Amino acid sequence: MNTKPIPDLDIVPSIPRDEEGAVFNAPWEAKVFSIIVSLHHQGHFTWPQWAETISDEIAEDKGNDPETPYYELWLRAAERIVESRGLCKAGDLDELKAALLAEQAHDHDHDHGHAH
Repeated sequence: MNTKPIPDLDIVPSIPRDEEGAVFNAPWEAKVFSIIVSLHHQGHFTWPQWAETISDEIAEDKGNDPETPYYELWLRAAERIVESRGLCKAGDLDELKAALLAEQAHDHDHDHGHAH
């Protein structure tokens, strides 16, 4: 099996994780994470470049009330790094973002109002 290791999570600020690695509250969060890792593995940017991009998004969001959920910041940072590297057309990126946000809304709908 030819799977590549997950990059060093220690250099990515504030990433939700446990002893086994990154943790996600919804499937769309895992997708955003895997897209970034995949683009990194394909050589589109270094992991430190990603860490810097997400750090900038986190810094810009600090003090907002309410603060933006963590993986929404990943999505913003993904847009920034994908656009800056010319990896896809803006329309394609808008479609991907719309699909992920629709999935997020769907996840929220299923999280509320059900007895567990």
